[in-house]
Amino acid sequence: MADPNRRHPRNVPGPWYVDTTCISCDTCTDVLPEAFGRDHERKAYVRAWLGSDPESARLFRFALESCPVEAVGDET
Repeated sequence: MADPNRRHPRNVPGPWYVDTTCISCDTCTDVLPEAFGRDHERKAYVRAWLGSDPESARLFRFALESCPVEAVGDET
């Protein structure tokens, strides 16, 4: 389970986040590139909160459930 206390520093404010355990696997950025970005080390972070859009929220949930190290989190 993602740890909200270990949020990546580049996450935008909001309930969606990626923590610092990201292993740069590309799962989240492949599923929802509009919401996820990469830093200089290729670690993912949430660059846009799109939760008001139902399809984006569904894809975010899929990315969260697909993350192999459970680094993607949602505080809602």
